[in-house]
Amino acid sequence: MWFGRCCCVQKDANDEQVFNAQFDPSAHDFLASHPSERKQLHVPPDFSIRSVDSTASSGSGYVSLNEEQKAREMTKLQHMIRDFVMEFLQGVVLDAVLEDGSLVPCKCVMDSKLSILMLQVHNTTRTVDLTTIQEICSGKDLRDLQVTTPLDDLCATLVMNDDQCVSFKFPDLQAREHFATCMKVLRLALD
Repeated sequence: MWFGRCCCVQKDANDEQVFNAQFDPSAHDFLASHPSERKQLHVPPDFSIRSVDSTASSGSGYVSLNEEQKAREMTKLQHMIRDFVMEFLQGVVLDAVLEDGSLVPCKCVMDSKLSILMLQVHNTTRTVDLTTIQEICSGKDLRDLQVTTPLDDLCATLVMNDDQCVSFKFPDLQAREHFATCMKVLRLALD
């Protein structure tokens, strides 16, 4: 297990890999020096999930925005990312999904360069270099990977470039998409 067998991935029946990042003592020291309060991720009240079905009557899936609307949307996105980053710099607690489907509280802290995500469960700390994140999947959508961890529509999974992964479960779809959207923006910013 990653934290006792977290999000196990199988490419085929004989090839099973479990996420196993190296322990980083400096990350543990950082997390140990901050109180372990249950600070949950805040989702902005105006955050909405847009789907292809609901965005356009033309059937193309795209909405044409004028310049003012584009500027407003960009400002909203920038504020949302800023708030997300501020929360992750201070640390938030998310529910990590274990291989058997059970949940374990996981304290998540991002470094000041926004390139490393430190994950702490109990006294075990793991780090994820954001540049190794290949894909951020919402719900059960893990494409061609066969995941043995039972996931549902409230889960978001970070898939690393070696097909190792870690999944989190959220209280609702809005929270899941908020997390996935912000993580995708931060990951793209590192390219």
